[in-house]
Amino acid sequence: MKKNPCGLLYCALIAAMLLTACLKPGGAIVVPGQPTTRITLLKEVDPLYADSFRLYYNSQGNPTRIIPTMVATGRSMWLFRYDNQQRLNARIGSYLSLSTFEMAYRYVHDATGRIIRDTAFAFGTFDTTATPVGISGQQLRTTTYQYDSLNRIVHTVTTDLTVHPPTFRTTVDYSYNSSGNAWKIQSILEEITSMGIPTDTTITYPVYDNKTNFHRLHPLWQFIDRDYSRNNSGSVSSYNSNGLPTELPAPTGVLGIFFHHTIIRYQ
Repeated sequence: MKKNPCGLLYCALIAAMLLTACLKPGGAIVVPGQPTTRITLLKEVDPLYADSFRLYYNSQGNPTRIIPTMVATGRSMWLFRYDNQQRLNARIGSYLSLSTFEMAYRYVHDATGRIIRDTAFAFGTFDTTATPVGISGQQLRTTTYQYDSLNRIVHTVTTDLTVHPPTFRTTVDYSYNSSGNAWKIQSILEEITSMGIPTDTTITYPVYDNKTNFHRLHPLWQFIDRDYSRNNSGSVSSYNSNGLPTELPAPTGVLGIFFHHTIIRYQ
């Protein structure tokens, strides 16, 4: 068993299969003096990977696009598609053609609007004229989700759908303290194709600041990064006047995108 104190969990695009969230339960926070504060720009400042991602929203305040400066392999534009109840039914990492994708996710909701299951796809095509969005590609894995009474994710089970072994199942449990932060995150990786690969358990104890977690600006951001905590974990080197982080100097995943050194802008 490995115990690793750390900040935000790495959110590698493929390995973590970061998906999206229920938009109804919980709701976004209201920043004093700025009730409609939104993330509008993510910037990679490491000169080896320099890039910027602009964020766009619909009239209901829900994200519709995250667009990099240059769309390329590993740097796709992210499209968010909703049903007529403003529930997210697909998140698509698209190329410029707007018909092919690198990664895509399809969601199933419960009666309250929470995502309870998703399927991840790789390298395929999509059709936004269909309802729900048509997605055709290689199925990678499926994930189920359980929530607590505060609509925070407490348990996930991700099962590989790959044809060739080895195949794995990953179970993650989140434990929250009275401060509203996930003080313990336990991940168990099991090989389920009888090839004799030993089970690996990792326990993470995040360290937090005392400022507002930027993920709380929208339930979608909480779900994508699996971060329902009240405060920010990991390294934050600067904040704005509302106490929201503006610079994350350490490698981490932000809104499902991996950054080495992140600048965050709000509006």
